[in-house]
Amino acid sequence: MMVHRYWRIALVAPVIGFLLGAAVVGVMSLGSNPQARAGQTIEGVVRAILGFGAVGLVVSIAALVGGVVLVGGLDRHLAKSSGARTALASLGAAGGVLILGIVFATVQGIIGAGWAYLIITFTVALAIAAGIAAAFLVHRAERRSERTRPERLEHPLPSAWVDF
Repeated sequence: MMVHRYWRIALVAPVIGFLLGAAVVGVMSLGSNPQARAGQTIEGVVRAILGFGAVGLVVSIAALVGGVVLVGGLDRHLAKSSGARTALASLGAAGGVLILGIVFATVQGIIGAGWAYLIITFTVALAIAAGIAAAFLVHRAERRSERTRPERLEHPLPSAWVDF
């Protein structure tokens, strides 16, 4: 049931993450000084877009995993209200991004690069953005499922996996 309701989010979230990461490069380029923009090459811009897009992709996958784990763990049979599932997905997505950032900052702290505080600061901002995006996507999926109710199939041998 959960897969049936949220499969579109699983397909769209990584694409949105990549595009938002690539959009950050555009914002940074437009906000930079003219001398910095004049010194950019096509190769440098493409490399920056792919790099920031990859970071957005990883962040979106962490958010997706966090949301699925929290909703799947606390509302496995989708018995709670749609608002509760939206809140759970939002908190799970933010938590997944925070865990990813804390692990990455810990590794950077062990290596001794001295960027751990900056990584945590960016992680908090990314977690807030991921939570908002997850809330929006799950809210839309909940509204869609309320409009079109799937018919419940009766399985000859019910099990825990059938209901998940």
